[in-house]
Amino acid sequence: MKHLIVFLGVMLLISNTNFSQDKNFTMRTGVGFYADAMGRCDGPIVWLEGGYKFNTGFYLNGRLSMASIDWTMSGGFYEGYKTIALRQMADITFSRPIRLKGQHFLEPGLGFKLKREYNLYPDLSIQNISGETIFFTRYSEVFYEIGFTICLDYYYEFKSNFYTGLRADTNLIWAIGLEGLTFSPLFGFRF
Repeated sequence: MKHLIVFLGVMLLISNTNFSQDKNFTMRTGVGFYADAMGRCDGPIVWLEGGYKFNTGFYLNGRLSMASIDWTMSGGFYEGYKTIALRQMADITFSRPIRLKGQHFLEPGLGFKLKREYNLYPDLSIQNISGETIFFTRYSEVFYEIGFTICLDYYYEFKSNFYTGLRADTNLIWAIGLEGLTFSPLFGFRF
């Protein structure tokens, strides 16, 4: 009898979520402009985000993004040459849409960020040790940082549950402060 009650309870939960008319999931993406506030360099960013809506109206979102930043090396053998830094970022945010008027929405969000950065730069140092010349080379450096994400989306939602708008977000990296700024068009849909 206990197994039958558990089975019926699970089936009731599944049927409520499968036949519900609420749009609990959202997917959005964009390609835009990324600026490094600390290094004063910029480049393109590509991002993809998915979210789930809770009964409270808040969304739990997961976002993956990648930015490529061009910058000029300031020291060493290759001083003055241009190179790139590649930033791969993962975010978990909470957001809630606020209806402005009609189908216009503003959606602020706040969350956590994990960033992996590849700095791609050749570096060459020459040392003369005991009459022998030794060349030391280094090509890249990889490091991780954590921080917070603050984002603000504005969009217009069509009757087909497709929406389009703009995204502005920034991140505050632990022990550094304000670092990256993203400005991007936004395309998404609810299902």
